[in-house]
Amino acid sequence: MKKTSKRTARRVLAGLALLLVGLPGLALAGDCRQCHEQQGVAVKLPSTAPLRLQQATGERRIELADVFAFHGHECPGVTTGFLALRHGLELLFPGELARPEDVLVISRSSAGGIKDLIDLVMKGDNPAARSWPPVGLGNGPDRFSFVLIRKSTSEMLEIALRPEALPQGFMALKQQQKQGGLTPEGEQRLHDATKQMILEFPTRSAQELFGTPRPQKIMLWGTVAAAEQDRHVWRQRQQAKQQKARQQQAKP
Repeated sequence: MKKTSKRTARRVLAGLALLLVGLPGLALAGDCRQCHEQQGVAVKLPSTAPLRLQQATGERRIELADVFAFHGHECPGVTTGFLALRHGLELLFPGELARPEDVLVISRSSAGGIKDLIDLVMKGDNPAARSWPPVGLGNGPDRFSFVLIRKSTSEMLEIALRPEALPQGFMALKQQQKQGGLTPEGEQRLHDATKQMILEFPTRSAQELFGTPRPQKIMLWGTVAAAEQDRHVWRQRQQAKQQKARQQQAKP
């Protein structure tokens, strides 16, 4: 990840210093980077340990800034997911580095930041390998929960952000934003909550954010071949697209 780390400062030029002071015109999600760049904001990333993996070529270190760069902007989902995966893998691989080929990751969220995080960890930094969510996968309150499975030891770990760790009203504000019903006051509250998650979560302990999950022994049946799930999802999405087109044509 050395090359990725070197690119980070350039690709995350509009950084988190903005969130320390706020802006009069709020921009959220994908609009953040453009707004930050227009304001000439300097980089100020929170300091936190990297996510460390063992690969055939040696140790791979993924910094939080690397995931921001891969995703395209700073994001509370990236931040929370990064901290959850790092802690969960440390619990599943005590005293050693996690090996991606020995891990299965289950997410219940279609959020772009979380999806990009898991892609970067499990697939690498090739944008062409990005995953698509299956039809019908939502982005509800369990977006910050994951199931991690270590195949070699038949262990499973469920790790989720504690509800009390979320800024008050965050999920309701996100739902209002999705529906296009946020007031200026609501926009400010969501901006403040986003700022809190991105800047403060990396400074908190894993126990404060995620409690004390413990690996559990499990039994597994069946297999998932490489890229098999991607093919299934692609077919589902194509079928849904075709069905929507037929419905549009059937309208009077």
